[in-house]
Amino acid sequence: MLKMILTGLLAVAAGMGMGQAQLAITEISPSASTNLGAAVVAQNSDYWELSNFGTEPVDLTGYRWNDNAGGLIGADPTPFNGIIIAPGESILFFESAVTGSTNAEQFQAWWGLAPTVRCFTYSANGLSSTGDGVILWKPDATVNDDYVDRVDFLEATRGQSFVYNPLTGLFSPGYVSTNGVSGAFKAVTADDVGSPGTTTGPLPLLISQQPTNQAINPGETAVFTVIAQGLPRPKYQWQLNGADIIGARSSTLSVVNALTDDIGDYRVIVGNGFESATSTAAALTLNAMPEPPQVLTAPAAKRVFIGQNATISAVASGVPQPTYQWRKDGANIAGATANVFTINGAQLSDTAAYSVVIQNALGALTNEASLTVTRRPRLVITEIAPAQSTNGIFRGHSDWWELTNLDDFDVDLRGYRLDDGSATLIAAITLTNRQLTIAAGESMVFAEGMSGQAFRAWWGPQNLKNTQIVSYSGAGLGLTSLGDGVVLWNSGATEDSDTIAADVFSTATNGVSFGFDPVLEIFGDLSEVGINGAFVAPENGDIGSPGFLRNIPEPRNLRMKKGPQGYNFTWIGNPNATYKLQSTTDLNSGEWNDVATVTSSGPIVSASDLSAGGGGQRFYRVERVD
Repeated sequence: MLKMILTGLLAVAAGMGMGQAQLAITEISPSASTNLGAAVVAQNSDYWELSNFGTEPVDLTGYRWNDNAGGLIGADPTPFNGIIIAPGESILFFESAVTGSTNAEQFQAWWGLAPTVRCFTYSANGLSSTGDGVILWKPDATVNDDYVDRVDFLEATRGQSFVYNPLTGLFSPGYVSTNGVSGAFKAVTADDVGSPGTTTGPLPLLISQQPTNQAINPGETAVFTVIAQGLPRPKYQWQLNGADIIGARSSTLSVVNALTDDIGDYRVIVGNGFESATSTAAALTLNAMPEPPQVLTAPAAKRVFIGQNATISAVASGVPQPTYQWRKDGANIAGATANVFTINGAQLSDTAAYSVVIQNALGALTNEASLTVTRRPRLVITEIAPAQSTNGIFRGHSDWWELTNLDDFDVDLRGYRLDDGSATLIAAITLTNRQLTIAAGESMVFAEGMSGQAFRAWWGPQNLKNTQIVSYSGAGLGLTSLGDGVVLWNSGATEDSDTIAADVFSTATNGVSFGFDPVLEIFGDLSEVGINGAFVAPENGDIGSPGFLRNIPEPRNLRMKKGPQGYNFTWIGNPNATYKLQSTTDLNSGEWNDVATVTSSGPIVSASDLSAGGGGQRFYRVERVD
């Protein structure tokens, strides 16, 4: 029996159905310009282009599309109803948003397009500038990989659309529109460069790299790869000894745990609706020479919650194929002789060191991994900022959100996974594989595509001195300002519904985060300066409370540092509050002298005593006076 893992090359469509292969996605713009020369303008809409390279019109009614964070379930059919795309025509679909084009006339005016270039709106899917994709399915599609065309892209360059390489038909990494090249031109009302409504035409089908023979040990994985190019983009169907392999419709075929039944000749038929080609055959053979065990994939440490399933696995090769025996704290586990060991509904007592002994007639080896089982911690998403202020000169600010540990023990976040409002594990990214711990009572900030240094500069280094800031990125994770969400799973979750923290938000206000009321424990109100720790960012004036969950009753953590002309003081206070710095030379006198009165702009407040030179002792205190 054939065991497979299927993967695809960047921007190469899968699915052998040839019915509407004459259609191709030919341009995507996920990050419009915010400039017109030296002037700052409102960012316009995301858009993508669909072209018909066939000789017959195609009725798009019932077609559906999604970005690469979503699948066929939840794909949007509304932009296509009643649309017929003519032979040789390119039509445009653009996101109707508050700050972008809301109708075809506005989109055409943006680019200076003729009324004959047809433009249609959508609103269900937002394209992330940090990497995303466009997937199109025909009406009778029933599985995710049975799509008409798919294009994935990496991080976008603002104001430049992604287009296909006119030599290969691929959306190669970094291949973007250049003014005057391949029909690209500059927009009228902004500095965007693209070629909406225009393409460089179809390309002939060509297999540029043939699959090669594979000789492996029994139990190992054989990988066959073909590279094809052309436009419309190629579809694939792999065969073993001339018979189709069900589901093998990608550019790469992996035969997992290969055994005798998998021996034979592998080839792939490539087609794009106009023409087809068959690759040369590549043979898979199994080595007969005896070999001792070799670990291909070692078991990894696991951290799960009580009640979750814990699965530990190992993959080894050797001739003859090695056997497995799992152990707990050095003692054999009865019946645990597969390469995968699962504990259903783990309990605290299952916390232990687990090892696997892998052996055949030529040798044995042991690999170990720990399993940690804890009760489910109380982690809460306490702030989300999906729409940054555009009122200042600073650029490069991005979406961010805050996670707070409201429990009484520290939590290891290794292996935690994140998604936006689509809330599916299959689309989630892993936040971190390194040691990352959120302490009891701590609020931690996660910033999309921003370094900790850049985020601190935005919100004031003095305000975030003790705040952990984690940078993350991933395809499809951009938070749309029209309404979205943040969903978090731990490493042990296997079901979409088994979340550890989640919050959703509606239409955002530029420059104001959604916050959390720590008393009512309700998320969703807009942040206000001076309430629940919110303050104004030094760069661009955004309002939020990154790293802070609530106001404090009294000033605390008063610190003093000697300067060249006196003493400088800092303390933690509340934004928009007034404080007095006072001093005395005699604590028993009860008399305190005002040194300075300051009104805070953020949670870290500062004042100076420039008259504190000379000898003698002096004591200081801070009190709130408003």
